[in-house]
This record gives sequence, structure tokens and C-alpha cells, in this order.
Amino acid sequence: MGSSTVRKASVTALTLVLTPLASWADNARDWQNTPTDLNMLFGYYNRVDSNTPIDTALPIKGLSLNADVYILRYARSFSVEGRNTAIQLLQPYADLSASFDNARYFTGTKHNGGMGDTQVVLAHNIFGGPALSKEEFAKWTPETFLTGALWVTTPTGDYDKNRVINIGANRWVFKPEIGFGTPIGPTWLELNTWVSLFGDNDEYQGDSKLEQKPLYAIEGHYSYTINRALWASLDATYTRGGETKIDGDWQDNKQESTLAGASVGFMLTPQFGGLLAYTDTVAERKGSPDIATWTLRMQYVW
Repeated sequence: MGSSTVRKASVTALTLVLTPLASWADNARDWQNTPTDLNMLFGYYNRVDSNTPIDTALPIKGLSLNADVYILRYARSFSVEGRNTAIQLLQPYADLSASFDNARYFTGTKHNGGMGDTQVVLAHNIFGGPALSKEEFAKWTPETFLTGALWVTTPTGDYDKNRVINIGANRWVFKPEIGFGTPIGPTWLELNTWVSLFGDNDEYQGDSKLEQKPLYAIEGHYSYTINRALWASLDATYTRGGETKIDGDWQDNKQESTLAGASVGFMLTPQFGGLLAYTDTVAERKGSPDIATWTLRMQYVW
């Protein structure tokens, strides 16, 4: 693979990054095109301060949680009917500390660590992302695109029904997503929207049954290409919905929140680069998630 081809793929398209939890947002330039037959390996470190468990769709009153979340992610691109397609696998691991300001469930600080829920992602370009070889991609000019994706979160993470705070969520989540982007000179404007569809957890805090309505989201990114190896972005996400029912009783906890942040993507070599991002909740309905996250991602392509 020529260095110019790899660098172009890396700077314009390699991010392909969705955060590992069902209600978190994407990063800028996640869904731009790549060459086919490209392997991508990512390592993440996320520092999270939140009023939710690791499953950020479920705030708990009085909770204060600090977590170090590590994610290993593999992606491979290929062609389906002339359009770029990718399959991805993500495996999180988390160390967390939790306390309650109202001593609702326990006093002091509790610590927990373990594997999170495995995710599988299938993404397929609808238009603007043709399937191109490495040589063809090097000559191609990025264009307006629309890409669809389906995220499947499997209930494989560490879960104990007698714990209030868990790493895994003990339920399936399906998240269809649409990503749109258009280049404007040296900048990109991207808009993504998705809905998280939650399965039931029949062992919620003991033997209770947890149900949850769909959670809807829309996000925007405006990024600027500083040079061939560096770009910066302003990011925002709005979410709404997700009211829960426990043992048949609605909890009157419909969510509504707005997050804002910024990110910087960089390449250190034609095949090795990364991203640094920060997001924070700037407005939320009472009882909604209040989350601040630092993300460092490193990536390698071949």
C-alpha cells in the first residue's frame, strides 16, 4: 500500500468510530469513505464522569460515577454491490467507582470492574461512498454521502442482578443509524441520527423487569482540515425519549439532554494516528443523563 493512499484514507475516512455505549454520540468524520479490503484496529481510553451506570441510557437518582473505559475495536471494509461496506467488533472493559449522595442504595464508595457488552456493527454506504481499491481511492475526490448502520449490543458483559451498578446491561440493544456528510471547501458538515431500541432486562436490581421506550438522537459535527495530517471539529448531540418501566410501573423519567464538545484528529505516520475528544452535557431535563467524557483513541490501518 502506498503511503499517499494510506494517508488519504486515514485523514479523510479512517475514524469510523462510534462510541461503545448505546446512547453515546459519534465522533466527527466517523462515516466517511475508505478503500475496500482495509483492516482497522482501534484502542480507546475514555474517562467518564456521570450520573448513570456504564449503560448511559439509565440515569439513577443521586448517583455519582467515575469510570475508566477501555475499548478494543476491529473493523474491515469490503464491497457490496459496488458500495463500501464495513463490519466492526467492539469489546469494552471498565473500572468504575460509584457513590450516592442520598445513600439510597449504599454508603461510601463502591468499586467494580469487568467486561462490558460486546457490540457488532454493520455499515453500508447508500450513496457517495463507492467501493474503491487503494489505487482508485488515492485518485478519488470525497463527495456528499449517506451511510446506514445497524449496531447490535449483546448482553455479554459482567452483570450481577444483586448489584446496583453493573458493567454489562443484561439486555439486547438495536440501534439503526443514518449518517450524512458533505464537504464544504476545507470543512465537513455532518449530521447523524439514530434510535436505540432496548430489549427487556428480567433481572433488574434483583428479579424486577426493566423495560424502556426508544431513545432518539440527532447530532452534528463541523470539522476543519488544518493540513493533511490534522483536523479539528465542533460537536453537538441532542437526545430525547427513553422513559423506563419497572415491573409494569412507568417511572416518569423521560430523558432530554444536549451535549457539546470538540475533537482533534491526527496522523503520526501514514498508518498510525489518533483522536482526542471532549464532550459535556450542557442542558438536560431533570433526571436525564449528565455526562462528561474525555476520549483518547489510537488507530492502526493495514
